[in-house]
Amino acid sequence: MDLVSILATVILVTTIGTTVVGVGAYAAFKLRDKRRPKAKKSTTGPGHEEPVFLKRYLPPAEPAKAE
Repeated sequence: MDLVSILATVILVTTIGTTVVGVGAYAAFKLRDKRRPKAKKSTTGPGHEEPVFLKRYLPPAEPAKAE
């Protein structure tokens, strides 16, 4: 075999291997996504959802300075 045939074979095998790994990773992701329990949504009213991990920052109230 000459060098071009060897390189073409290496590229073909690498491409097929990458595709197989990608399909396997996608299948594992879908299986894990189905297994995960659904989280309850925290809502304060219709159409308004509170953030799950974030807490709103309210700066401390300061009296107005007279200039």
